Amino acid sequence: MSAAQASGMLIVTPSTNNTSNATLIPITQSPVRIMNSFLAGALALSTSFAVMHPLDTLKTRMQAAAEPVAGGRPGTAAIGSAIRGSILTPETLRALRKGFLTSVLGAGPQGGLRWATYEVVKSNLTRWIPQPPPPKPGSRQILPSGTFMATSATSAIAGDFVSSIVKVPREVITSRLQTGYYDAAARSAGRSAPNALFAVRSILRQEGVAGLFKGFFSTTLRDWPFMAILFTTYDTLKNIHHHFIVTSAGSAHHTHEIPTLKSTLFGGVAGALAAFSTTPFDVIRTRIMTRKETARVSMRTVARGILAEQARASRTGLRAVPAFFVGGAARSVWWFCVCSMFFPIYERAREGLDDWADRRDMI
Repeated sequence: MSAAQASGMLIVTPSTNNTSNATLIPITQSPVRIMNSFLAGALALSTSFAVMHPLDTLKTRMQAAAEPVAGGRPGTAAIGSAIRGSILTPETLRALRKGFLTSVLGAGPQGGLRWATYEVVKSNLTRWIPQPPPPKPGSRQILPSGTFMATSATSAIAGDFVSSIVKVPREVITSRLQTGYYDAAARSAGRSAPNALFAVRSILRQEGVAGLFKGFFSTTLRDWPFMAILFTTYDTLKNIHHHFIVTSAGSAHHTHEIPTLKSTLFGGVAGALAAFSTTPFDVIRTRIMTRKETARVSMRTVARGILAEQARASRTGLRAVPAFFVGGAARSVWWFCVCSMFFPIYERAREGLDDWADRRDMI
């Protein structure tokens, strides 16, 4: 199955050399194919998160620690001092595994729900909204059509919204374990270190069920533009590839197939760009989820708090800008690696599951 088929599209090209007649036909999303999307998404996201968990821990601790030192150095120097004091320590190296099982096990249903929803929504949108044919060989059209990009972005946002049922509690628990939020409470209870169950019980006892969804709106505002940027960038890079490679070679079969290596690279670039662009939302989300106070707080309040912290540490308001991009490099590298692994794993897993289902139906 090609990358196009993995995204719910089937390219049909006549046997003639007239590629302008090539059309895009949505693949019907049967219950079996939806389940295959769920399983493939679960496998791909959990595997990617497992490999990259240490870097995610480092990024989260950087963001949670990035507050100016009282009476300390101005601006970014204060941020750097706080980071060095909280990140570059032997304890941090031991803490890189904190929240590992919670993150990986939670990533399974999160990835499954996201991609099953994405495939279903995209399949229906392409059936309801007319899709333009692929450009002819030699065409000057490089970017994908606005309709195609809007369909991809809308489907991605829908998938992310549904997966938030699992994603937000997973991130709340994981981020608190990563930053040592419950370390003191665990020691008081006679435990060497808190685990996910201890964190869940503490959240329910102190904050109720709503505590598991703390930072829901900041997470949503971070991930909706992230998903839109990720998928539109990925599709744009694939379209540029086709324009300069496929059409320039005079191929009679213009399809959306792309080599796995290039798909890996394009996915990584798209993930890094989306991650860095949405770092300010991620900083605010981390601050909200790791706050010691149980009272609800808005994104605006947290953002103003960051600005006020920097204003006290520096006379220049522009110094506050780096505070919203703390951990941006680590987040970009993390998503580059995650997306580089995710896309090929998802496509190969989905291909294998669909082929197995087809063979089973033929028996």
